[in-house]
Amino acid sequence: QQAPVKTKIHFGKYSIFIKKNKNVKQKKKKKEESSGSDTSLEDDTSKGLDPGAFWINQARMRRVQVREFKGKPLVDIREMYMGAGGVAPGKKGISLSVSEWRQLKKLVSRIDEEIMKFT
Repeated sequence: QQAPVKTKIHFGKYSIFIKKNKNVKQKKKKKEESSGSDTSLEDDTSKGLDPGAFWINQARMRRVQVREFKGKPLVDIREMYMGAGGVAPGKKGISLSVSEWRQLKKLVSRIDEEIMKFT
């Protein structure tokens, strides 16, 4: 097994690290995940969530939600968990301001290029 490869992508004051081991098992897993996430986007991605919230990967309980905090809109990307009252937000996640969200959207093609180096 090869050592993990890390790539760091900057946007604003934040950085994203992409880490991947190059081996056959992970490629198969990635194909399974991508096919599952593609179909989830076609299905009702907001099933069981508040308005403005969508499942990124319901099996792994990851969701994105547009919400308001102190009068400002945020894009909240977060892992969820099953609490006593049902699905609840976990600590793992990030809330992006509108300007950070727009900056991330501008970086999507560059991030895709970096991902392609591993596949």
